[in-house]
Amino acid sequence: MNSSTTQPPADENQNNKSEAQKIRPKHHFFVRGLAISLPPILTLVIVIWVAGIVNDYIISPTTTTVRYCIAYFTDTSEPRDNFVQVENLPPLEYCRTDYLISKKHAKEFQTIEKNSGPGAVTRNMVIDYAWVPFGDRAVPYEDYREVAKRIRASEMPTTAMGLYMELATTRWFKSLFNLSAVAVILTIIALYFLGRFVTARIGSWMVIKFEKGILARLPVVSNVYSSVKQVTDFFFNERTVDYSRVVAVEYPRRGIWSLGFVTGDSMLEMTVTAGEPLVAILIPTSPMPVTGYTMSIPKSEVVDLNITVDQAFQFCLSCGVLVPPQQKVTDELLREELGKRLLGDGKLAGFKVQIVPPEATPQTPTLESEPATDKTNSEEPSTDQTEDPENPPHSN
Repeated sequence: MNSSTTQPPADENQNNKSEAQKIRPKHHFFVRGLAISLPPILTLVIVIWVAGIVNDYIISPTTTTVRYCIAYFTDTSEPRDNFVQVENLPPLEYCRTDYLISKKHAKEFQTIEKNSGPGAVTRNMVIDYAWVPFGDRAVPYEDYREVAKRIRASEMPTTAMGLYMELATTRWFKSLFNLSAVAVILTIIALYFLGRFVTARIGSWMVIKFEKGILARLPVVSNVYSSVKQVTDFFFNERTVDYSRVVAVEYPRRGIWSLGFVTGDSMLEMTVTAGEPLVAILIPTSPMPVTGYTMSIPKSEVVDLNITVDQAFQFCLSCGVLVPPQQKVTDELLREELGKRLLGDGKLAGFKVQIVPPEATPQTPTLESEPATDKTNSEEPSTDQTEDPENPPHSN
């Protein structure tokens, strides 16, 4: 077969290589830029997302609760039936003439106008006795004005309780941020005392009765609550399980390695039946390492890994994408580990072995080849005994 028919021309190969080299740098730079920019962007997005969840479901409800409690105790509103609207009174700021006067003071203002004429009642005389209606309640004008200075008319609360909740923010805490900080501190204190109460006998008994008597009997809530409780107990409860030892075992069959956490020694009967020490190991599942399988494996078949528990969790959560730096397979680390294995010392650190191919050595003759050599040499005619037809040997 002709080589010219099977191989493309050299000019065409060079053109293809040049085009690939032109395209590759652009694609390479784009991927590198994406790889550098995505981690901080995703980190920021996750932090903002978590902060939003904390604010929506923890800080905001706690802040609203604190505001409501303060408003409940500082509410000075009265029923609207105790007040009447008087005509020809001067307009007030933020509410114009839409305000009420108590029945007692209304008669006094009417008497002043009747005796002194229209306009005798001034604004300063009315301010201390003016009440602004909110539904079936009425609030003092001073409280209404303090809230109206800060928010827009469209955002004004429609109830007296809402007005005093807004008033609690400005009058007692000056800003919503200060109120939120106080609410968070109160939440932490409440959780602390709740934890102390639950750890007591009566508190734990009440929690167990509440879980088994109410939550466990609800059709949908029971399944959700049990799953959430397992996750929260894993992270927040005090555990006697030691997860500081991360190992690798051959599971589910020989040749396939799985990551695991040593939780302690196995049971007595299992150890006696196996005839060697066993350890209990939790095999986590990805991408939820809080769940998995508990197995009893001989100590001789367990390989300790030089990684932390956090790195092991990251490895499981990422489905094997995030490999710890000291466990990445590189030429340098591979030579170092091979050197440790060859010397039989697993604790050797910093030893590096350079694997080079063996040098070629001349082949030495063996015992079997020597007779053959001798035989071949004996079969070859000697120069001394070879007869020359032209020069016959001399006879004695």
